[in-house]
Amino acid sequence: MKISIQNGTLVLDDRLKQADILIDGERIAAIAPRGTLPPADLTVDAASSLVFPGFIDLHTHLDDVIGGRYLADTWHSGSQIAVQNGITSLCSFITQGSDESLGTAIARAQKKAAGQSFCDYTWHLTPTRFDDAGWREIEAAIGAGFITFKFYTTYREAGLYSSYTELEERIGRLHSLGGRVLVHCEDDAILQRARQGETAADRDTRWPESACAAVDWSDPRSHARVRPAEAEVTAIQRLVEIARRTGARLHIVHVSTPEGVAAIRQAENHRITCETCPHYLFLDESWLGRPDGRRWICAPPLRAEESRRKLAEMVRAGGADCMATDHCAFTRADKESGGGDIRRTPGGVAGIGALVPLACKLFEGNDAEANLPAISRLLSAHPAQILGLYPRKGCLQAGADADLVVLRSGGPERSIRSTLADAFETYPGMSTTLSVRALFRRGWLIVENGEILEQDIPGGTWLCQK
Repeated sequence: MKISIQNGTLVLDDRLKQADILIDGERIAAIAPRGTLPPADLTVDAASSLVFPGFIDLHTHLDDVIGGRYLADTWHSGSQIAVQNGITSLCSFITQGSDESLGTAIARAQKKAAGQSFCDYTWHLTPTRFDDAGWREIEAAIGAGFITFKFYTTYREAGLYSSYTELEERIGRLHSLGGRVLVHCEDDAILQRARQGETAADRDTRWPESACAAVDWSDPRSHARVRPAEAEVTAIQRLVEIARRTGARLHIVHVSTPEGVAAIRQAENHRITCETCPHYLFLDESWLGRPDGRRWICAPPLRAEESRRKLAEMVRAGGADCMATDHCAFTRADKESGGGDIRRTPGGVAGIGALVPLACKLFEGNDAEANLPAISRLLSAHPAQILGLYPRKGCLQAGADADLVVLRSGGPERSIRSTLADAFETYPGMSTTLSVRALFRRGWLIVENGEILEQDIPGGTWLCQK
């Protein structure tokens, strides 16, 4: 089937273009001046609308167990809110259990997603076994099309912690095998000291929020104090050195501080990329001070307003490579289950449905039109490149998958909704005038005027990262 999208403004990653698009089957067949395409089986009029490449959320947690609690969103519900807001591809995580092989973990995750996702999807792997047999499994996974791997500089209690020495060895070896590493950066030693109530006053006055003597574990604001900015920046600086020594490409996830972004940008010759999340750009730690503040506990934590403002300015100036949600929604009951102790409150917030509206809101203003290509880079081109999927995904060009979003702004105000699951809304009171007129996933019209056309046929497929 041939489909033409006419009269829209195409948002490329470097410019706007007035042109029409021809879809033939699952691919973009041609991009041509307006009115020059041959007749098609279906014509979509995109007048007064923007046509973006399908958006990608490269950091989500779906249909999994974290900290002993099952997440609120399945692949079905998570991908449903995704496509209704312009996202055509999702990436989640597979963590190898202590009693299973990496291959078993992959098969377990694949089974959950198969036939359930409206989006195309892929995974980052977190292997936990590094003996000879473990490395053989890692090599087999790379050969099968899994090229991105995630490691942590903390979470000893969950069995996920890697020392900097271990990270350097694993990063170097994965680099030689063609893999790419993502890292959760919070220095474990600094976190341990902060939990024990050590103040920063005698160590370094640059980090006043790390002064957290007499930790009150009933106060959600303590969560920000025991995970200070110093921990993130220190870990990032250590990873910058590892990247320099190994020559490996690294991606730093959910950067929450302007100092962290600055450390990465100063090392850009070492091929380090980073993401930040909407909640670090639109929320600050005052949300933790609300009576229901435990609902916004996440890691890294929300930061002070001045830090949030500086981070937003840096993102608008091109400091981050992409925006991703770190969507990790727990049910309302689980989020309230800590019994007054924030250490027992599961950490994570919902975000998939808010990603596109808030990215667009970030660039609102006098230069909004000039900033549209930045949104395309943050949400499409750069995520696809990090995942090894570009130019199949993330761009509008002949031969690419026909993942397209026809987006209109200036419509009726609607509330931002981050998730369809029984979870607390991360952005209560925030709204958007954006609407998805049409969304195509590999040439199939999935969403029209914000509504999914065939609820019983999700149709998403696994994306081999090769």
